[in-house]
Amino acid sequence: MVNPTDYDQRKYDIVVFGATGFTGALTCEYLAEIQDKDLKWALAGRNLAKLEKVRERLAELDSSLKDIDLLIADSSQPDSLDQVLSQTRVVISTVGPFIKYGTPLVEACIRQKTHYVDTTGEHPWIKRIIDTLDDKAKENNVIIVPTCGFDSVPSDLGVYMLSEYVHTKHNLDLASVKMSVTKLVGAASGGTIQSSIGVMMDPSTTRQQQMDPYLLATHRGIDKPTLPTMKRDHDFGSKWQAFFVMSAINEKVVRRSWSIWADRGKSYGNLFSYKETSSASFLKALLITSFLYTVFPIFGMLLKVPFLREKIINALPGSGDGPSAEARAKGHFDIEFVGTAESEPYDEPVRVRGVVKGFRDPGYGDTCRMVAESALCIVKSLKNLPGKEGGILTPATAFGHVLLDRLRHNNGMVFEVNDM
Repeated sequence: MVNPTDYDQRKYDIVVFGATGFTGALTCEYLAEIQDKDLKWALAGRNLAKLEKVRERLAELDSSLKDIDLLIADSSQPDSLDQVLSQTRVVISTVGPFIKYGTPLVEACIRQKTHYVDTTGEHPWIKRIIDTLDDKAKENNVIIVPTCGFDSVPSDLGVYMLSEYVHTKHNLDLASVKMSVTKLVGAASGGTIQSSIGVMMDPSTTRQQQMDPYLLATHRGIDKPTLPTMKRDHDFGSKWQAFFVMSAINEKVVRRSWSIWADRGKSYGNLFSYKETSSASFLKALLITSFLYTVFPIFGMLLKVPFLREKIINALPGSGDGPSAEARAKGHFDIEFVGTAESEPYDEPVRVRGVVKGFRDPGYGDTCRMVAESALCIVKSLKNLPGKEGGILTPATAFGHVLLDRLRHNNGMVFEVNDM
């Protein structure tokens, strides 16, 4: 085993692990695009020829990257992980399915005292690493932050922003927040689809656990498991509200943040509850809801039959495939939050509206921005982070305002909140 090196003397600030995958290569392009000449970074993956192709593409964007270092590492070879991680302060991982490849890298990060951020949305895997590695990460002061992409930064930082605003401006706690995705233009890559299949098939979590609102939280609150429905909501322009596919992970992450902030003595509110939906026309909401109760369960049952599962997985796009540059350029999203503060029965109710907007494809353009900026929070502002003590954290509990400020910089993304 490679012994940990002096953190301040390490060769690299950031290593992108999985740089040859679809999201990994785009994350490298984002780091090239920001042109931070003080940033020392490298690419890591299993295949040298593929890494060289990514480097060629980066050199077209910025000629100074034509000699960027390429490092070989494989999740199935712990020594290769130790070798790479002993040289960097932070690793960005885009290697999914995380349930398959993620754990050895997190274990190696803790051994090497290297901070970690990733793009996973796989809550069964996050539950597993919380149960087995959270204490070790805290003991070693290593920051481990899953869900630093579209799932779940907009949701997690959006709710954090509302809580801070209500506490600061009104000196009140948050009672409830509802979120609606009001615009979403984007497409899924093969890796994302394969990871979603992995979550559906994961035998380590029961149906009851999948439905548990507090699966990832340190303690329980007042939210109960609910089944998806559709209804109109006047707070979101009287649009119909239907199931939002990423609510399955986002809601759990937000509640983990609520529980960790409460453990730190800075709770959003003791009675805090949270719900996500997507805004749609009546017909679209009806189709989504019908699909969930008919097609989706049948698909889940088919995946349980081994020979059918293999055929389905092979028929779907594989890791490395994804939307074209033209399709990604058209991507964007708008998310709205409505928060209600805890107030006395006869007081005027205090309600606030938050808006989060991204101007690139949410799953790729803006996910790459969010995960890269999460890593840069650690590189540039470690001592100012609310999560600097380490542990398996969330974007809000690890980075707080530091990440909000970085994402708002140069209008890269919008995070706004006002009284209603």
